[in-house]
Amino acid sequence: MKLLFVCFSVMVLFGSCIGEQLTGPQTSLGAPPADFYLRQNYPNPFTDTTTIEYGVPSTGGSASNVSIIVYDPLLEPIRTLVNNSTHPAGQFKTKWDGANKRGIQVPAGTYSIEMQGFSPQTVILRIIAIKK
Repeated sequence: MKLLFVCFSVMVLFGSCIGEQLTGPQTSLGAPPADFYLRQNYPNPFTDTTTIEYGVPSTGGSASNVSIIVYDPLLEPIRTLVNNSTHPAGQFKTKWDGANKRGIQVPAGTYSIEMQGFSPQTVILRIIAIKK
């Protein structure tokens, strides 16, 4: 894993930029879908790692601004899985290893995973992940 310095476009909501480990890399699964989508993670519930599939349309040109963020039960952001200001169109998957931005495993509980897409409109999609 490589350390990236992340500034996401919702900085007004969450304060300043943070340095954190990104789970990546993202694996390409296919052609661009008609709309942004975020599929339910699997396995769910999970113990160690869970996989998240998502799609980025080509409606905004060749690249979109995409973020996938994990939130704790209090809806505080704990990990950014994808933060790409020039994300290519297509269908992808990424993994969450159940750790926070410091690499510490989070306790069992219910977590929200949010995808924010900008191309040219903003799309926000959420799913629930249960860690046992």
